[in-house]
Amino acid sequence: MSRYSLKPHPKHSDIFEVAVGWDVGLSSFFVMVFGVADAGRDPDLWHWRGGQPRQIASVEALQTEVLPYAELPVELVSRLKGDQRNGGANPSRRLSRFISHLLNF
Repeated sequence: MSRYSLKPHPKHSDIFEVAVGWDVGLSSFFVMVFGVADAGRDPDLWHWRGGQPRQIASVEALQTEVLPYAELPVELVSRLKGDQRNGGANPSRRLSRFISHLLNF
């Protein structure tokens, strides 16, 4: 799984964080929007998509979900596409997949 934090649009001073990433197990991108927390409490989850299998299948669909809250930078779009292709940020998972591929020949 990969996870990146985005800076909310300036008009959203009530948002603490916009988190996006690729969930290998669900084969889905995800976006989570957290509100600013009260003192001594964790931030409230305001918006969450991508928690179901293949719910957000493309970076383009992820961009649509993120747009009301934050910008998805071009360099992060490339990185997310790589995460989807390679199974996230877990190098051992990529190695396992590579070995499995070799053994199936």
